[in-house]
Amino acid sequence: MLLNPFTPSEIAGSPEEFFGRSREIRILERSIQQGSVVIQGPVGIGKSSLLSRIRLHMEGFDSDNKSKSIVVAGNKNIETIDQAAHLLLSEFISVDEIKNEAKIKLGNIVEVGSSEVIHNFKEGRHLAVLKRVLNEDYLQRVLNDGDYLILAIDEADKCPVPLARLMRSICTVTQQQGVKGVRFILSGVTPFIEEIIEEDPGVNRFFSKRIDLAPLSSDESEDLLETKLNKVVQHAKSLGVNIIFEPIILKRIYELSGGHPHLLQLLGYHVIENEETNPDGKIDRYDLVNSIRNICYEDRATVYNSILHKIEVFGKLESLNILISNMANGFPSRISRSAARKLVDPNDIDWFIQNSILSMPTANHYGLIDEFLRAKMILDSLDTIDEQVEKEVYLLNQVPTPEEEDWEPDDM
Repeated sequence: MLLNPFTPSEIAGSPEEFFGRSREIRILERSIQQGSVVIQGPVGIGKSSLLSRIRLHMEGFDSDNKSKSIVVAGNKNIETIDQAAHLLLSEFISVDEIKNEAKIKLGNIVEVGSSEVIHNFKEGRHLAVLKRVLNEDYLQRVLNDGDYLILAIDEADKCPVPLARLMRSICTVTQQQGVKGVRFILSGVTPFIEEIIEEDPGVNRFFSKRIDLAPLSSDESEDLLETKLNKVVQHAKSLGVNIIFEPIILKRIYELSGGHPHLLQLLGYHVIENEETNPDGKIDRYDLVNSIRNICYEDRATVYNSILHKIEVFGKLESLNILISNMANGFPSRISRSAARKLVDPNDIDWFIQNSILSMPTANHYGLIDEFLRAKMILDSLDTIDEQVEKEVYLLNQVPTPEEEDWEPDDM
């Protein structure tokens, strides 16, 4: 059985699974010194993975930092500021209501001797408890001088209003008390930060940086793909099985995914599974062709059907068809901003951006966030769908180099 190292359903939390984003990590590290930060972007762009990686970096992995951090995930059931405070407290405070004991769990175990803390916790006044423990007296016992306590909240888009109120309260109180080491990292789907600022415009001053994640570059994408495909080859070799991969598929997978991390992992996963199901000793363009069909019509069929239904309900389908038909052949999908706004109502383009259909990968171009939405729409428009048609539409519509055209597997 072939090893399949592609993990489209998992956060790339461990360093060996994390690829690229070195620039973003440097920016975040520097920005945290100045204040809280925001990571936002479309679904599957790698926000949670970057959040996990910057936490490790700030805790000292591959760096000289020695900060402490906790991470929680927001959810739609959080409706009040006390519920938001409890979400954080549950990760670093343990309370024994029977013994009337409370402890801070941040590396060193620190006793919280205040009866007021215990009483407020029992009464559900969790904001008051959080304010009490985030003071210099307690934090200096768990943090070294110059280090930070990082309160990381993923899925912040699920409850932006209570988080806005929480940040306002905590940041204001800690700063008034001279506590300098508390930082928030909020991560969520665009445009959640606008909802936070709309709730409380003053919260914006607590953020030193906002990172809007873009897809991985071609180099970063191909590094991820080549590393994982080499793992497949080496694992097969250890089992006495000879297998190779066609080098051009690194480029083709990047083009089809647009560098979108989830789609890179998804397409890589299906390519391996297709070779497992239809083995011929080569991971090549034919595995890629079959993977496109699996993604569009099986793995993510309900997702794309739901997106297209929503677009149609809001009366935007004609505009999307016009944009796609005017995009240049090949992937990733691109159309100039000036051309797009002449072809369709600019309000429709804004709607596509707000609903994570389009993004602005460059200052002068729009592009689809999920390239397979375009793939499915093109396939749906064909009278017949077979392997040869798919191959011509998706793989050979880009002019191959002589090396690609003449590629033959080496004898193993």
